[in-house]
Amino acid sequence: MRASRLFIVSIILFLSGCTSMQRIAHMFSSNAPSPLNYTFKDGGSSIYYTFTTNETAPIDSAIFFYGGTGCPSWKSVMPNYVNGISVSARVFVLNKRFVTDKSTGIFGCGDNFHKANFIEQWVSDYSEFITAQLETFTKPPKNVVLVGVSEGAIQAVKVAGKMPEISHIAIIGHGGYTMRKSLTTLKQNGKIAFDVNEGWKDIESDPHSIKNKWYGNTYRWWYEILDYNPTPDYLQLDIPILFGIGENDHSVPVESAYHLESEFKKAGKENFTLMVFKGADHRLSDGKKSYRNKFFKLLSQRL
Repeated sequence: MRASRLFIVSIILFLSGCTSMQRIAHMFSSNAPSPLNYTFKDGGSSIYYTFTTNETAPIDSAIFFYGGTGCPSWKSVMPNYVNGISVSARVFVLNKRFVTDKSTGIFGCGDNFHKANFIEQWVSDYSEFITAQLETFTKPPKNVVLVGVSEGAIQAVKVAGKMPEISHIAIIGHGGYTMRKSLTTLKQNGKIAFDVNEGWKDIESDPHSIKNKWYGNTYRWWYEILDYNPTPDYLQLDIPILFGIGENDHSVPVESAYHLESEFKKAGKENFTLMVFKGADHRLSDGKKSYRNKFFKLLSQRL
């Protein structure tokens, strides 16, 4: 049964939802970005992509994406994913370590990926990459934006908290609950069928295992992520935070976003803007149209 679950969570939590034939076809088209290689100081490496938006004006913003649950490559959705961005910006998109250029994540991620797939590594890699790319600008960009999608919100918020260069963050499909509480809430709402506490019994028995998996991710991943509380990391930020979530998100309950909004109000902080899209899912889509362009349009206005 576990074998049949190998990619379920990776699929439902990643930035674009389920891997579609259209996205696979896009990866092999001329519209997909060309891969570049970034070598980290420790000798490891990751593939990244870069392109510009609104080339009619001088570039004054740098926008960074990183990761997502599992090992699909960002190549399958870029650059169309950010069509709503109207400012003149250089966009940088970094795959996680050991994610190949055309990886779909469907057939597993490999042991090397799982060994490097933890929060401390994500934050270290993302910080180093951002610093290196900002140094390539002849003039520091006016805006430095981190976009966190689903799991990617974790490293975006943590990096923003340690790098004064970051001016804005934009978050899609995340919230202020722990994953345990999010999954419990989703089950109570009838949006998922599995019981997280049942799975936890096995995970807790072998918390560092990268061989054993539950719903697509290793026990090690679950052990680190399940009770991580993102709210304190969000609350430490004083930069503008734009937050988008679908009302019908089956991966992150909308209640968790409302909870985070409430926590900002309690703290007397006014740098948090929540956008809830009626009928939309984890991808900010209602099945007929995507609301991502609307989200990125508002981000552009903020920049």
